[in-house]
Amino acid sequence: MPNDKRYTVEGYWDCQYCGTEGIRGRSKFCPNCGHGRDESVRFYTKEISEDHAINDEEFARERDEAAKNSRSNSSVHTEAHEVTDGSPSLFSREEGQGRGDARGASDSSDWLCDYCGTYNPATLENCSGCGAAREMTNGTTYSQVQGTVARTYDSEGRLVKERDLSKPKPATTVTPTTTQRGGCLRIAIIAVAVFVLLGFLSSIVFAPKPRDVTVAGFDWTRTIEIEQLNTVSEDGWTLPEGARQTRTSREVRDYRQVLDHYESVPYQVSEEVLDHYETYTTTVDNGDGTFDVEEHKEPVYRTETRTEWRDEPVYRREPIYDTKYYYDIERWEHERDVVTNGKDHNPQWGKVELSEATGDHGVGKEREGARSGEYGFTDTEGNRYTVDKSHWESLEEGQSIRVVVDSEGRVTEVKD
Repeated sequence: MPNDKRYTVEGYWDCQYCGTEGIRGRSKFCPNCGHGRDESVRFYTKEISEDHAINDEEFARERDEAAKNSRSNSSVHTEAHEVTDGSPSLFSREEGQGRGDARGASDSSDWLCDYCGTYNPATLENCSGCGAAREMTNGTTYSQVQGTVARTYDSEGRLVKERDLSKPKPATTVTPTTTQRGGCLRIAIIAVAVFVLLGFLSSIVFAPKPRDVTVAGFDWTRTIEIEQLNTVSEDGWTLPEGARQTRTSREVRDYRQVLDHYESVPYQVSEEVLDHYETYTTTVDNGDGTFDVEEHKEPVYRTETRTEWRDEPVYRREPIYDTKYYYDIERWEHERDVVTNGKDHNPQWGKVELSEATGDHGVGKEREGARSGEYGFTDTEGNRYTVDKSHWESLEEGQSIRVVVDSEGRVTEVKD
């Protein structure tokens, strides 16, 4: 992959005092109003290419030259005026007058740059920290009293802007932007919450509701299954115990896959081939009016396909034969039910009469199978309910109870 390129380009900034846009990064002062740029300024780029790369030494030299000439080229100017009786203006103050903030001050005549917070000797007309002109800043000395304002005038002497130098500049607040991923996450959470809420409401709406009933009558049904031993014909791959074989036969029990031959078949082969390179850039704001630029080249591939041939096996199904047995054997089968029922509270099992064997191998003999019962009651409004045997036996006619009933009329819970 080609090597990445690195170079530096000049940035631009906008004056927050007069609104002038596109000021070159080498200028520390607005060419229109003369204000120095403060620490909150945001640089941006216009031309990002190697053709616009700058030399660091030349940039620094031109920046210093622009700082010297910025005042003379300004179409507006700023003056400081007294706003409190007894407090000197910025241009008429005497050394030694001060306000008492000792941060970095080494002499009472040192003046404070309100852009970067650096104290400077009285002999300097530009801040040693950020380059701002002394007359463009608050510029108060170490012991000077507060109470001055900076007023900006245009070339015809009209007042353009006024700023109270005794008040600190408001901090710039950057509002974070919600990312797309965060937005998608909130949508997913809301969707899950709605789904859970709907499920909860459905469970409330369709859940069995308790009702108060008074027992008015009972009913019951009891069933006894009767089974009979009969001779049946069956077949299988083994002969069970007690079976009487009638015949055997060689039959297909399963199949297996057997290689028959090979066939040449086409198939597609895909391959990623380098097509070209795409260039993208990343920029880093150096904070001094320049940006470091890195050009990266990423390979872009295209997919090429071609047809090739290969031999693939072809199988045939080959049957597996085995002996299958056909036989007679006796099995218990359902014959009939003995059913009893009533409309009282005294259930009984029906009388069972079983037949004896009437043929060989016990054929015709009968036996009891499973026993089952259904128990119900009706309320005073004529509604019928089924209930398990233990609850049914505990109920009494005229008793008031609270029941929970499902959609089929079965009582799932009984409360006195």
